[in-house]
Amino acid sequence: MTNKRRSLALALLLALLTTACLPKGVRLPQSDLLKNFERKAGLIAYLGADYNIYTVDQSGDKPAPITTDAHLDSDYLVYGFPVWSPDNNSLAFGGFSGQSGNNPDKAGLFVAGKDGKNLVEAYSSENYLVYYYWSPDSGRVSFIADTPGSSLALKVVSPAGGEAETLDVGSPYYWAWAPDSHSLLIHAGGSAEDRLSLLHLAGGVTEQGLSVKPTSFRAPAYSPDGTQLLVAGETPEGHAGLLLMDANGNLLKTLAEYQETSIAFVWSPDGKRVAYLDGQNTELGFEGRLVVVDPSGKRTPVELKDETATAFFWSPDSASLAYFTPKQVDVPTPAPGTPEGNRPATFTVWSVKVMDASNGQTRPVATYLPTDQFMEVLPFFDQYHQSVTIWSPDSKNLVLSAYTGSGDPGIWVAAASGNLNPRFIATGLVGFWSWK
Repeated sequence: MTNKRRSLALALLLALLTTACLPKGVRLPQSDLLKNFERKAGLIAYLGADYNIYTVDQSGDKPAPITTDAHLDSDYLVYGFPVWSPDNNSLAFGGFSGQSGNNPDKAGLFVAGKDGKNLVEAYSSENYLVYYYWSPDSGRVSFIADTPGSSLALKVVSPAGGEAETLDVGSPYYWAWAPDSHSLLIHAGGSAEDRLSLLHLAGGVTEQGLSVKPTSFRAPAYSPDGTQLLVAGETPEGHAGLLLMDANGNLLKTLAEYQETSIAFVWSPDGKRVAYLDGQNTELGFEGRLVVVDPSGKRTPVELKDETATAFFWSPDSASLAYFTPKQVDVPTPAPGTPEGNRPATFTVWSVKVMDASNGQTRPVATYLPTDQFMEVLPFFDQYHQSVTIWSPDSKNLVLSAYTGSGDPGIWVAAASGNLNPRFIATGLVGFWSWK
């Protein structure tokens, strides 16, 4: 080993050891040594500031374009959120085109390999594409799209393209795939009232209505092993509760009753815990108390103390949750001679922290201004949790979509330990980590 390489290795080792041993709340600045030598985990797919799709690893070096034809001229073509397939081989993303200054007159669902090859437009319509979500076997992409009426249509299509199949309609509309990809658990609104159903896809679409009366919530959830369901509904005593059901929709137990106006919940990836927010809708999204429960009842519930949360994402190892909280801060006083105009007194920043799911202890990761595109995710995190992740596959880092100090949108990597300053890796609007 040369002296130069030996010095680099020693510096890297010292940086890694120091980071691992730092006291809580103490941070080190970013280092190019760490960027170049740290173990890489998966890839980040992001929507660039030019509205093309890219992938890049956590170093930020050599981003690979998936699309290159987005443009903002007299007519425009822009792409939407990139969504990884569960097998990690493909990306799905929306595409929207129209005349400058007007809403899109065409929407498409595109699928490409993670290397950018085999790009296909799997679906095309004049109706707006709202949200898309891969089946667990990566064999189909489900999505909701506007209809000429007031309802949303739930459809599925092959990633290779072909005729899209309409499964159901309703508004609003939320759903979860069964792990075997043969059924969906849906929570849909309609002209009469909300309904909870299982849609079975084998041999055509059949709907099995659940007997429980839904209370206020958004996205239902399957357990990772497919044997249980989570919904919010009226308990046998007539209260609003988080209900655990078997795969056929039979009530097993009430995991929690909630007193606020609504609830949002997500299974941990290993299926051993459920985290939920018991809260209400605010101007900044859903806000409430964050609680982690054990569906088996063997462990005492763990609650986030002294603050509320507006959204959370489980780590892949099921040990932690990254949660978001808004904070009002004073606008800095402008430099002398700078016109004040209609300068507001305060503005909102967001903090992301990590909570230990076993004991509720927390550590700060970053305080920042999220991009407008990521702010579309936060209010509906319980549905987005099923289609995207901000965690690296090894549960060590988070990908954040935030404005820089100069106001440009950027993609950042932040250590979940909180012991390193976030690292800027690309100019972009929103990014998500691959599952593997």
